[in-house]
Order: sequence, then C-alpha cells, then structure tokens
Amino acid sequence: MTQDSGFTVAELLIIVVVICLIAAIVFPNLLRSRVAAGESAAISSIREINKAEVAYQTSYPALGFATTLPVLGPGSADSACSVGSPEHACLLDPKLSIATSPIHSRKGYWFLVTPASKDSSGVIAGYVVGSAAAMFNESGVRDFCSTEDGVLHFRVPHQQSSPVSSVSDCRAQAVLQ
Repeated sequence: MTQDSGFTVAELLIIVVVICLIAAIVFPNLLRSRVAAGESAAISSIREINKAEVAYQTSYPALGFATTLPVLGPGSADSACSVGSPEHACLLDPKLSIATSPIHSRKGYWFLVTPASKDSSGVIAGYVVGSAAAMFNESGVRDFCSTEDGVLHFRVPHQQSSPVSSVSDCRAQAVLQ
C-alpha cells in the first residue's frame, strides 16, 4: 500500500477561511489609511494655496489676491515657469494649480479658489479656498476650506460634494485643530 501525500479538502478549506479572515481585517484598515493620506494631502495643499495667495498679494498689490487656482500656477501641468506674471504667477506646483475638478484632482482632492471681497478700488481683499474629495468615501470623507485668515475648517458631508465657495459657509464649519 502506498500513502498519498497532500492536503485534504478540509485542510484546504481551513486555509481559505484563514486567508479570508485576514483579508477582512486588513482591507478596511488599508482603506482607512488611504482616506487619511488623502485628507492629509488636502490639508497640506490648502496650506500651500494660502501661502501662494499671500505671495501673490505681495507681488501684485494692485490686484490683491488671485482670482482662481490656475492663476497661482504656471498655466498648465506641463509648463515650466521661468518668470511669473499676474496671469500665471508660478507660485504653485503645476499639478495642484490645475486640480480644479474631480477629474483633475490631486491626491484624491480637488480645489476651488473664489474671490470673496473687493475694496473700493477693485483690489481683491479676500478669498476662500475649498476642497472636496474626488471620490467620496474612497479618497476622503471630509471637505476642507480656509480664508485669507489661514484658519482651516472642515465638514463631513454625507455624500459627494463640491468645495465651499463662500466665506460665511467656510467659517460656519468646525475649525481643524
């Protein structure tokens, strides 16, 4: 008599169940890590945009703050900036400056810069920058915003949303600590 060596069906079934249990534990944690990374990148991007807005206002005081996100960048994702201008100030990374829709998002978030107020001479004296997840619950679950004061705010929408575009809506949200 010869003995066959190998796994029985019961042993293979136990191995499959163990692998499924490990996957059930690992995948949700992986998704949460991906969401946290996307949100962290969005917060960092808003801080970059705030710094670029201040630099733009300093460079072009007769204009005030920039009117749109592309104005702060080089003009397109493949352009290299050598000299900034009021139309393309070269103050932001090219990929961030064109992240103005879910299709052209940066690290899972898209952004919107909106002028908030003008002074009596027409100089833009305020702005709001908002961000929203490109794919809600996959790249992020919170929206972020900030105004010229540099304070970051957030909200947790229940579904896909758009970036905040008014100062009052931004300041009504919770402050990010």
